[in-house]
Amino acid sequence: MSTTPEQGHPASGPLTPAQANEALRAFVRAHGDRPWSRAELAELDRLRSLWRAAERPGMTAAA
Repeated sequence: MSTTPEQGHPASGPLTPAQANEALRAFVRAHGDRPWSRAELAELDRLRSLWRAAERPGMTAAA
């Protein structure tokens, strides 16, 4: 089941910086102020990675 950036959980593929940022923000807003589970932290890390990739098109590795 694929989800959309509007739901805060983009499946895969290139996103614009604005789409990636909104997906990250939506996920955090939906989470609320309860403690983060390991699975939620993993999803947060994945969304951060998508955001970083969208912010730096063409960069695949650190120099």
